[in-house]
Amino acid sequence: MRKVLLFLLFASWLSACNHRHEEFPSLFWDSIALHDSVLLPDSLLDKGLQQAIEADDSLHISLIYFFKGKKLHQDFFLLRAQECYEKARQYLPTPSPSRLQMELDIAQADFCRFNHFASQETRLLNKALDKALQEQDSLMLVRIGLIRSSRSKSKKEFDQALAELRMADQYAASVSIEKQAELQAEMAVVHLYMEQPDSALADIERAIATGAGRQNFYRTFCKGIRFHIARNDSAHYYFRQIAEMYPLSRKTDAYRYMSEALYHRGENLKAFDFLREHVRYRDSLDADKKAELLDKVHAISEYRKQQQQIERSESQLTRRILQVYRLAILVGFLIILWGIYYIYTRRRQALLNRDLMQAQLSRQEMEIRYLKEQEAKEQLENAQLTQKIEYFKQLNEITIPLLMRSRNQAGALHLSQEDWQTLRNNTDACFDYFTRRLRTTYPQLTDEEIDFCCLVKMELPLAILAEIYHIAKGSISRKKMRLKEKIGITDTSFDEFVTGF
Repeated sequence: MRKVLLFLLFASWLSACNHRHEEFPSLFWDSIALHDSVLLPDSLLDKGLQQAIEADDSLHISLIYFFKGKKLHQDFFLLRAQECYEKARQYLPTPSPSRLQMELDIAQADFCRFNHFASQETRLLNKALDKALQEQDSLMLVRIGLIRSSRSKSKKEFDQALAELRMADQYAASVSIEKQAELQAEMAVVHLYMEQPDSALADIERAIATGAGRQNFYRTFCKGIRFHIARNDSAHYYFRQIAEMYPLSRKTDAYRYMSEALYHRGENLKAFDFLREHVRYRDSLDADKKAELLDKVHAISEYRKQQQQIERSESQLTRRILQVYRLAILVGFLIILWGIYYIYTRRRQALLNRDLMQAQLSRQEMEIRYLKEQEAKEQLENAQLTQKIEYFKQLNEITIPLLMRSRNQAGALHLSQEDWQTLRNNTDACFDYFTRRLRTTYPQLTDEEIDFCCLVKMELPLAILAEIYHIAKGSISRKKMRLKEKIGITDTSFDEFVTGF
């Protein structure tokens, strides 16, 4: 029934996806996340992939490659599944759904566990956990917690496994009561592995109190723990019942850890009985895995042989077709070459004459254009020079009489505040509000420094500047250097900067 529901959901999604980056239906995605087994038909996946590629929809291409990889992964076609996962990552859009990123991290972490790449598996699971915490995705937080706890439990790192389950338990209530009960039962199992039956009893009672999930299993488990605490032989009966409820892999682990618990208690004979059960189930599990793996290896080998045979047949057919095509192309090429040569010899002289005339006309046009550009450039330079001369002529006509009036009886220059203001006004009038622009661009300059810049703007010689400020010419040069550093001039002199400002 679940497979039919998934099929209908996927089909409805395909019919609804008519534009790019449409959100994947949340109901379908949650159903995928809640179940480890996704068995959508290959024909439906291939049809959806073709439609997504035609629409250039990278999001749904990535999703469908993920589903194909998940299906191949469950069928133990690991190399092809890994290839699908890599393609799903390749087509991930930016931004991409966080749930899909986490699913890919979890799936590839499972590959790393199979290949014993522990550090890479840890990195992928941590990455998925960080993303789930960032998105506050309760469903994924519970899933990742169960996966990480199972990983720690297989390493006998029971404290870490318990911490992972407690972290997941914080979010289980928002997922489902059944999931919360399952987590509490798992914590009870871990407490038993840690030889803490009292804590295990508290956890399984919490699972029973939810009233959800596998209540028959939880009650049987509770009875077994109570008899275990009382050191009653009836505990063995209940634990056997509990173990038989597990799948084969977990049943094998349950008998092993029960054997270890009895051994630590000194009940060697009973521990030996449970150990024999563990070995029997382990051998069955290994035999099943080997048989299944051999079937998949043979299937892959047969598939590769068929592919190689098809490729060889296609290659032979292609070579023969290419030979025919090459012969036809060669004959056609020779005919075309003869026709081209005939036409070329008839038109060669006409083309050469035309090209020669065009080259001469182009050279003449370039020479005329160059001369016009040179003439326009000279006119522009002359106009700028004339304008500059007029500016300085007007400024000097105004400024020089002002300086002459400011000489005292000894011939020294003393400019009053009114003279300086007049000087600034004249500079602004001739040079487009020079002082305002300077003050706005460099607010760190003082009034006295701006007045000095006005004198430099008029290109007065050092001698007159020294006479105005009653200092030596060298001090004027040093004054310019200080202003240059204050303004931050690096690639030109102070005079050139002021002149061009």
